[in-house]
Amino acid sequence: MTIATLFQLILNGLAMGVIYSLPALGISLIWNASGLFNFAQGDLLTLGGYLMLSIFGALKIPYIPAFVTVIVIMGLLGYILSQIYFYPMLEQGVNPQIILIGTIALSVFIRNLILVIWGSTPKTYANPFGSKVMQIGKLYLMPHVIGIVIIVTLLLILLQYFLRGTMIGTAMRAVAQNQTASWLMGIRNDRMIALTFLLSTAIAAVSGVLISPIIPLTPSMGGIIAVKAMSAVVIGGLGSFTGALVGGIVVGVAETIFATLVDPAYRDVFTFVVLVIFLLFRPGGIFRAQISEKV
Repeated sequence: MTIATLFQLILNGLAMGVIYSLPALGISLIWNASGLFNFAQGDLLTLGGYLMLSIFGALKIPYIPAFVTVIVIMGLLGYILSQIYFYPMLEQGVNPQIILIGTIALSVFIRNLILVIWGSTPKTYANPFGSKVMQIGKLYLMPHVIGIVIIVTLLLILLQYFLRGTMIGTAMRAVAQNQTASWLMGIRNDRMIALTFLLSTAIAAVSGVLISPIIPLTPSMGGIIAVKAMSAVVIGGLGSFTGALVGGIVVGVAETIFATLVDPAYRDVFTFVVLVIFLLFRPGGIFRAQISEKV
């Protein structure tokens, strides 16, 4: 393998990696705020892609307004789900394992809702980034790779500013560290958890919108992406936002290189192999979330 080929594979894997990073980031947000894994995250991603199919592909609304509309709709859906589904269980002290099963039930419901509305036939729409291959030296880039990286980079910068540069973001991080202490300081935990679900669902929608022109939409598409996002969370470090980003990129780049060198049919198997290696030798992941405690 030449250096140019290696860089080509890394660039190809980068686009998928940042797409995996987004649902991984949403999973980390919910874990930090409530101590829960949301196994419906992948199906929320799929739902975002199908909404984009209807708004942009069928209704012919321009891409940017359609993009924003999908994010708003999915964010509101996440808020509603937190208020009527997740937070009541948290408030009643329901066993976390039961809530975990509840997220799986929600995943099944969303998947079947997609089947009823859009059917089981794979669907796609015209790539808004274009299909003309761009050549930079010896490297060849599809326009969507550049578009995805730019959009995700801007999103992460805005999210980082929100979490660390605003009072609401600071309150969210306080709830993530210690819900009891934050409540004693006057922070409404229910509102912060609802906002966390809103953000995580909107982030999942962004990932669904970005991947839908590349991979045909199917009702079960989110399942394997959710597994890879979970792998990215574990590899990067549970609870670490930086880890979610890095873990997603590691998964995307590694599976792309492996699929090219070995066999594309085994690319998903390789992700699980990497996950098992990390669980055996570095279960804390690349980054560990640092939580400070004061008496």
